[in-house]
Amino acid sequence: MAVGLSTLDVEYVHGRKEVPLREEELVVVCLVRDGQTWLEAFIEHYFSLGAKHIVFLDNGSSDATVSVAASYDNVTVLRSTLPFKRYELLLRQYLIERFGRGRWSLCVDVDELFDYPYSDVIGLDSLLGYLNTKSYTAVAAQMLDMFPEESLAGGAGRPEESFRARHILCDLSALRRKDIDKHSGRNNVFDGADIDCLAGGIRETVFGVMPRLTKFPLVFSDGAVKPVEESPHHIGNATIADISCVLFHYKYVGRFHEQTARAVREENHWNDSAQYKQYLEVLEKNPRLALRRETSREIKSTNDLLEEQFLVVSDDYVSWVDAEEARMLPGTGQHATSEALLRARRLERAKTLRIQRLEKQLRDLGRQVEESRRTKRRLRRRVRALRQRLESTDPEAGSETT
Repeated sequence: MAVGLSTLDVEYVHGRKEVPLREEELVVVCLVRDGQTWLEAFIEHYFSLGAKHIVFLDNGSSDATVSVAASYDNVTVLRSTLPFKRYELLLRQYLIERFGRGRWSLCVDVDELFDYPYSDVIGLDSLLGYLNTKSYTAVAAQMLDMFPEESLAGGAGRPEESFRARHILCDLSALRRKDIDKHSGRNNVFDGADIDCLAGGIRETVFGVMPRLTKFPLVFSDGAVKPVEESPHHIGNATIADISCVLFHYKYVGRFHEQTARAVREENHWNDSAQYKQYLEVLEKNPRLALRRETSREIKSTNDLLEEQFLVVSDDYVSWVDAEEARMLPGTGQHATSEALLRARRLERAKTLRIQRLEKQLRDLGRQVEESRRTKRRLRRRVRALRQRLESTDPEAGSETT
């Protein structure tokens, strides 16, 4: 197989081996290990979003992940015992190539819930229709860590509560923005989108680590694009869409301390689980650690992230959303109230676009100012070095320059 895995490396467990899809339908693929805690919410979220099929590749679960996943319709379960540390990228690429060739696939972790701008207005089929119309082959998504108000050691909470009901906070401060063209991978084309590569966030604030937050999970595998090329945060040969989406990241659900300790023991994540070692160091010093800060806040809607400049959309995408909303609106006449609401929504989306442009201009100006300061500092250092050389070779030159 093109990705380097033979069929013997992956065992079929449950569900359809072939998944027929139309061009505006989506298959979700997920490499998972011990994901029972998240599984029910994960499956329900993606079917509610509009996904037609979900494929899980289990990588050595010791909990009920496989049996729970196999209890759902429109779910395929595979199994591989290949070591995660060595084969993570190949296993993800296998899923995308096997089930996403010539179609859209969404490759996500079990603790990631994907959403897109104005999903309250247009359906998933309309989003994919837009991407197809523009001939895009990948979409950027920003990971947003979600956490509870209480200590991370609070456990599972009340039985009647879902983790989504408890993990309602996020923190958009301390985000570091980088040029996505330089940090996304090789040979990618960006269609004029003002998307940044994000890093840091609450994990930098609390644990002192610098995680990459930008991924490219939504991919149209056309034979040229190279998903998860160097890591789950890289892609190659892709035409990147002019919008960014969100991955609500529920990393701290369940026994986070215990999960972190296991990752440290196994050293099976990037750089021998270096980030997990920092998590564990902080957790050991403060077992009752809570992530909430003064800058933490609750997000009511994915669209709120547009106003916060965490996500971006283009003029073309907003025009598509406006047209789709108008198409779904009943006829005129007695529906004057609906038309007024439609106009108000269009004005609000246009306002969001204007704010995004202004924020982008401010960020660009700030970068230019900082670059100017760095240039001045470099020039001062060069002048000092030159003066010192002159003084060391010609004492009289030193007296003349003072």
